[in-house]
Amino acid sequence: MTTKTNHPNNSRLRELIESAGLTQAAALTIFNRGQAKPITESGFKAWLAAPDSVRWRELSDAYAAHAEKVFNKVPKRP
Repeated sequence: MTTKTNHPNNSRLRELIESAGLTQAAALTIFNRGQAKPITESGFKAWLAAPDSVRWRELSDAYAAHAEKVFNKVPKRP
C-alpha cells in the first residue's frame, strides 16, 4: 500500500523542477504541452505540496513518466 510518506513520484517531480531551475508556473506550462487534458494549476500544486498537507495528492506513475520525459529535455541549471 502506498502512503503519503513513501510515494517517490511526488518527490521526483519536485527534484526534476528544481534541477531544471523552473518556477512552478513554467513547469506547469511545460508539463501541459501535448496533453489532451491539461492539468490545472491547483492539481499541479497538489502534487508539489508537502506530504502532510491537506492539499497533497499522489502523482500517478503515468504522470510521473510524462514528467521524466518532458523535464529531462529541459537544460539543467548549472
